[in-house]
Amino acid sequence: MDSLSVKTVPLVITGFGHVGRAFVSLLREKTEDLERRYGLSLRILAVARTEGCFYSGDALEVRQISRAGDLWTTGNPSWQEGLKIADVLERHGQGGCLVECTASDLETGEPGLSYITAAFHAGWHAVAASKGALVVGLPALKAVAAENGVFLKFSGATAAALPTLDVGLFSLAGARIEGIQGILNGTSNYILTRMGEGLDYDEALKEAQDKGIAEPDPAHDVGGWDSACKILLITNACLDAAYVLKDVKVSGITGMAVDFVQSARREGRSVKLLATAAPGRQGGRWSLDVRPSLVDSSHPLVHVNGTEKGITFLTDSMGSVTVTGGRSNPRGAAAALLKDIINIYRPPF
Repeated sequence: MDSLSVKTVPLVITGFGHVGRAFVSLLREKTEDLERRYGLSLRILAVARTEGCFYSGDALEVRQISRAGDLWTTGNPSWQEGLKIADVLERHGQGGCLVECTASDLETGEPGLSYITAAFHAGWHAVAASKGALVVGLPALKAVAAENGVFLKFSGATAAALPTLDVGLFSLAGARIEGIQGILNGTSNYILTRMGEGLDYDEALKEAQDKGIAEPDPAHDVGGWDSACKILLITNACLDAAYVLKDVKVSGITGMAVDFVQSARREGRSVKLLATAAPGRQGGRWSLDVRPSLVDSSHPLVHVNGTEKGITFLTDSMGSVTVTGGRSNPRGAAAALLKDIINIYRPPF
């Protein structure tokens, strides 16, 4: 593609944990491909943390943010203590994109909620991998985005690389969604898979932690809350609804008996942590729940094992549509962020 037709897009990353770092790495890897295939030159302008920003006024490189894998603030000329994200956005005018990767606070939505709101008011788009701001304030954020003529995309918050929203919002256009079922948490699915293969719950959890699949504190995953956030966001996005987290009935897999899982397997069934959204009677409120469920051999998600995820949409005119797979790790979430950015800026097709 002619260099004159390449569009330079400034990015501000909020949060520099596993996903933020994976995104920076992926961006470096894909630089030439992005310019050649999509006419996009994505430049990291700032990396924001609560106490300040890495910012030099020009495109940042990893060596200006971290040393030997650790954040570098003391003595770093690119580290601006006290610099607010809103100030960075205002300095560079409209048209950039915020990449939201902070840790999720499911009660306040902060700091992501403030970061995304500031981006919208500055005329910047936003893509999000973290869930907190979206769980707490998605309808309000969508309204502010519309008022300012910008986009909010959050594929990475609804099952990393699994294209849940792409299918629900675009592939099923014209169809009425009549139900959603998903295996949306790779950690819980890995544990249940290994339990079906003979390990008890504690053994399977420890193995998952040793492999880096499960967090040192796995409560959010095994307790069902990660799945609850995802089914909430998918439902609200696909139905243009405004359900809240307390609307989701949640039961996780903590301490599940191995006999139950193995008994199901002997019967040709599987135990899966299913996240479900189902319509109420006569057009009433939908019911949303997350719970361990017996899945028989004919279910489209029965063979989703290990860290893989999957989702099934039930529709009035397209039948049952299922998508499975997708990376369930920081690189997968980073890839979803990049996909969302590409889809904001590339011409419609």
